[in-house]
Amino acid sequence: MSNQVKKLKILIKTIGGEITPAASLAPKIGPLGLSPKKIGEDIAKKTKKNWDGIPVTVFLIVHKKKTKIRLCPSTSSLIKRELRKNTEKNLKDHNISIKQLIKITKKFFPRSYSINFIGALKEVLGTCSTLFLTISGIKSKTFAKKVDRGDINILF
Repeated sequence: MSNQVKKLKILIKTIGGEITPAASLAPKIGPLGLSPKKIGEDIAKKTKKNWDGIPVTVFLIVHKKKTKIRLCPSTSSLIKRELRKNTEKNLKDHNISIKQLIKITKKFFPRSYSINFIGALKEVLGTCSTLFLTISGIKSKTFAKKVDRGDINILF
């Protein structure tokens, strides 16, 4: 038998900037001998700046009782973050620009099952549709149809 220590990857869904309750962390990391309270505070520190109040997925990578926190935000989390930037500019509507759409798609593309960038863009547009967002004043389904027809050229 070898004495290799495995790296464990633990998935936790939490709200950014808030301390994850120890009761939800304890069953996952308690058997590993880690403190749920300390891990919850570390997650809150890591997510406070950019993801405050936005649901985000966190991966805990545990190796020899040391943890690394890796954020893996969903598409809707990325969109909500961009919307927050718009509200800081006093834009109250649910609208994102084409530049913001491309930025979100670039972050999402490596995790997408799509072969090309336009396919990943359509996945993001589908999420925009469920959140009732417009892209530069155009409904997301209409925007997707215009991309299909070639009316809108996406340069990335």
